[in-house]
Amino acid sequence: MSGPNQPAGIRLLARSVRLRWIALVLVAAVALSAVVFHNVYSTDGESRAAPTDTSVGQAPPTYDQQRRADVSVLLDKWAGAVRAGDVDGLRALMDPRADPNFVEAQVRRAASVPGIPFSEFGYVLGDEPETPVPPSIAEPLDATDIWAPPVYLRYAVAGPDASPTSRPVSLVVAERDGRWRLVDDADLPEYRRHTWRGPWDFGSLTIRSVPTASGTSVVMGHPDREQFVAALTAELPSAIDAVTDFWGDDWARDGLVFVASSAEEFGELTGSDPSTDVAAVTVSDAVAGDGSRPSGQRVVFGPDAAARLTPFTVRSVLRHELTHVAARARTADGTALWVAEGFADYSGYRNSGADFAQLAPTLAAIVASGGPPTVLPKDEDFGAGGARSSVAYESAWSVFAFVADRFGEPTLRRLYEALAAGPASDGSIDAAFASILGLDRTQFVASWGNWVADRAR
Repeated sequence: MSGPNQPAGIRLLARSVRLRWIALVLVAAVALSAVVFHNVYSTDGESRAAPTDTSVGQAPPTYDQQRRADVSVLLDKWAGAVRAGDVDGLRALMDPRADPNFVEAQVRRAASVPGIPFSEFGYVLGDEPETPVPPSIAEPLDATDIWAPPVYLRYAVAGPDASPTSRPVSLVVAERDGRWRLVDDADLPEYRRHTWRGPWDFGSLTIRSVPTASGTSVVMGHPDREQFVAALTAELPSAIDAVTDFWGDDWARDGLVFVASSAEEFGELTGSDPSTDVAAVTVSDAVAGDGSRPSGQRVVFGPDAAARLTPFTVRSVLRHELTHVAARARTADGTALWVAEGFADYSGYRNSGADFAQLAPTLAAIVASGGPPTVLPKDEDFGAGGARSSVAYESAWSVFAFVADRFGEPTLRRLYEALAAGPASDGSIDAAFASILGLDRTQFVASWGNWVADRAR
């Protein structure tokens, strides 16, 4: 999936011109000193004093530069208080007129975050253009200055995250009495600003770390899903080994798994509105295109997964999703869903011992009564729900099961990489069939359909 949306920052313009000139006069007066000290802030939130030469000829910081520096200090303190579970320190960062719901949500977050094995957790300012703060927010605050800067939560979980990922925060801050404080992080849809919520924003967490092929994997869920978290933790090492046996070792060979307890949390963690029929989704940041490991890769299980999945389907779904993780660096955005989902399903069911009728019951019934399939599934079929979705997924799996049976798994891997190398088009699909299998589309579909019909009897 593509990376997080990065909305523009916004701030209050009213009163700012007069205040800005006052601030510039004051800063210029201070600049008459030969040397002043300013704070330089490291990525872990700590600060240190560093001398700055402001002798004649060097301009003092502008109002915007000073404001960014001051708010960066506030963001560092905010991240530090949340990560340390310092409730008193957190409350001290809140504006007197901050939304009480925001304050209490931050206190609850501070109860969950310290137990998470973060290797990085902090807030950073973005550089997007500004637009005005809505008057409905600004006027009740009655502060000296009010700003809604572009802010991002930058975090990484130790073990599965080789590099951090960033998610947007729709933050509003206010300055009064010469000090900046936190006001709210509510969404501002009129400016397309949204605050991403992590698992730690939805209650206390059960966290399990487990050694896997190349390091440590992590499973995270809430206490009401503790048994399911334990089942996934137990299954992870063998699932990663199975995917590596199929795909090869040119992937991370670890995983970060989230288990949602509500539809709201599932939608937030996946960045979409997935169907209730979906057991799990894999997400990641944008792919660099150079084969490097994508950041932000997570497997997210839905709120109904624990009740719906059997031990067999837990095993196959986890392997399916980890195959998406393994193949992500070689899977272009816009790859046809029958390619991405069929390949992952083949990996998920591989060596399961289940027969065709068990793995494709809806497809088998339709083919037994109506004849073999004559077209490949379309993208819209997968999200249609009901029997149409079932047939799409089962057909996609059967395409790769057919290729593996007739041509072997090394050829199947080469076919996948050719099909997933760029956005799907009739031309690219035809070229992949011809170059890898020596068949045109008509020949391929006919051979696959006959193979399915033979197994559906």
